[in-house]
This record gives sequence, structure tokens and C-alpha cells, in this order.
Amino acid sequence: MAQALLDGVYDKLIWIDPTITRLPQISDLIYFSKKSCDLIKGEIPSQIEVKKIRSLPIEPLPLVNRLNDVLFWANIKTELRTEFAEGQWDIGVGRPSRLAAWAVNTLQTRRTFMDVMDDFPAFYRGLSKISMRNSKRKIAAKCDFIFCSDSTLSNKIAQFENAADILLVPNGYDMKRLPAISQPATNSVIGFVGTIASWFDWELVIDLALSLPTLKVRLIGPCMESPPSNLPPNIELLPACSVEQAIEHCQGFTVGLIPFKINELTDSVDPIKYYELRALGIPVWSTAFGSMKHRFGEPNVKQIKKGIDWLSLWKEASRSKIEFENIKSFRSDNDWSKRFQYMVDRLQDK
Repeated sequence: MAQALLDGVYDKLIWIDPTITRLPQISDLIYFSKKSCDLIKGEIPSQIEVKKIRSLPIEPLPLVNRLNDVLFWANIKTELRTEFAEGQWDIGVGRPSRLAAWAVNTLQTRRTFMDVMDDFPAFYRGLSKISMRNSKRKIAAKCDFIFCSDSTLSNKIAQFENAADILLVPNGYDMKRLPAISQPATNSVIGFVGTIASWFDWELVIDLALSLPTLKVRLIGPCMESPPSNLPPNIELLPACSVEQAIEHCQGFTVGLIPFKINELTDSVDPIKYYELRALGIPVWSTAFGSMKHRFGEPNVKQIKKGIDWLSLWKEASRSKIEFENIKSFRSDNDWSKRFQYMVDRLQDK
């Protein structure tokens, strides 16, 4: 998105990394020890100035959360006030927070927009959930545009008072990263690449592995929670990897797996891994969460649930052949450049 906006709208971007918007966790000790922008991966265009600021995990706590303003945010607020003094900047918010809410309510801007890729309050509980919902509402009330990746997100935003123009910009993929189109692998591997956390349906994956014991079920990515202790022997866990390595892994899959639970957290998710798998011509097995529940009529995209006839599903997938022209069209239609062109056009017109 940043590159698309630089290509079509802006000469420079100031990117402020998100602050901690929930209560403390053990992992915050690692986060807080970072001394620079070393959490950012890949090359950063020269027109992007990255600012990473400190914050304590106290945002949901009324009054106490003002410690961040005093201890860590004074300098960035002063810098932004100076930059925005003439009102020639726009503000785009990717993750709601107190700092973002301060910016959109205080700084003099030309335009303000929010890019909503997830239902952020659904990732939180208790005070953290209430705090995130309040920040999201305050920011939405000040926006000229709100871009949502899924229609469920659009409907939720529309319930806010004073909501701005709400525009659907579905997810996509950087198709330039992908190799030439080829037939899927035939090495009997059912694979998943991504973060394994509370939304991952372990019961379903175990049911799959037990039903197809001669196949390898390969799960690749960081485990944010400990996996069950009773994993079948044909489930293989591999660590997190780079985007390039993830593409190589997917090329080795006969089937790509998206086994997410169906709940509030996943109800508005449009998974990027779907676009990656489809663009590689890999058959997709997914639960009926979020945007995926509308895609089971597409070529080689099948719904899975516990107790399904896994063997029949596997036989069908292992015999499938991709149609090169369809995949070529899919890549063209779902490239990030085309997705963000709609956003670019709207920001240019305002």
C-alpha cells in the first residue's frame, strides 16, 4: 500500500510503527528491548521515513495510559505538529490507537483515511477490547475515507455515527514475487504457511491427519500457542520463514490448507494466503470463515469441516489440473497494484 501511494499520490511518507494497544504480556519484554526499526523486514523505499517509538502496554487503563504521552510520545507529537503546521499532509491510520486518535483529532490535515484490514477489537478481551473499539470509533468519525478489506468490516464501520465514505478494497498479492505458472506438486503434502494462533483449528487438522495417515500435513510458521500434545505422526511443524521461502514451500504442496475457526475473530478476515495459493495454482481447502465462505464455487477451492470425506476430497485434489489462462487472469485481477489503484484514485480526487 505504501508503495502504491508513493507511485500515485504522495512524494513522501512518514511511517509510524504501531504502539502496544493492550495490557501486558511476556512477549512485551522482547518488544520493548528493540532499539531501532529492526522489526521491519525487506527494503524500505527512500521516500519513507520510518519512526519507531516506545510505549508501555498500558493503553486500556484510563489515566494510567497518559504515562506514554509523558514518557515516550512528547517528541513525536512535537515533530508532527511542526510537519503538519501548514495543513499540507494527509493522515492514514492502519491500526487504531490512542496516538492515532490524537493525531486525527489534533493535527491540521488535508484528508484523513483509515485502512481496515481486520476487526481489531475482536483480537482483544476485556478492557483492551473496549479501548480498541473506542479508538477505532474516534478515528472513524474524523475520516474522509475508510477502506475495508471485507464487506463484514464495512458493515460494522457503517454502524458508527458520522462514518465517512466506506469503500471496499479486498486483499491481494504481490504477483511479481511468484514464479512462472506450473502444475501443482504431486508429492502428497497438504500444507499451511502462516501464523498458528488462537484462530487455528487444531481439532480439524488432527481429524484430517488421522483420516489421511499416509500423507504429510506440513504446518509452517510461528506458533503463538503451544500445539496439542496428541499430534499424529504425519503432522510436521516447521518454523517461521521468509516470504520467498513461503512461496517455495507452497510450490511443494499438493493442497494448500486454511484451517481457521469460525468465530468473531475470523468473521471479517480475507486471508492473503488464499491469493498466494490460487495464484500458484494450488488447490485450496478452507473452512467457511470470513470471505472464504463465498469462494467455494471457484476452481479447486473446497470447503472443509470435521468428519468430511477426506479421502474423496484428496483424490479429487490430486487429480486436478490448473488452467493456465485462468491463473494468469487471477494474477492480473488480484495484484496489489490493481487493488490499491482504487484507493489511489479516490485519494487523488478528494
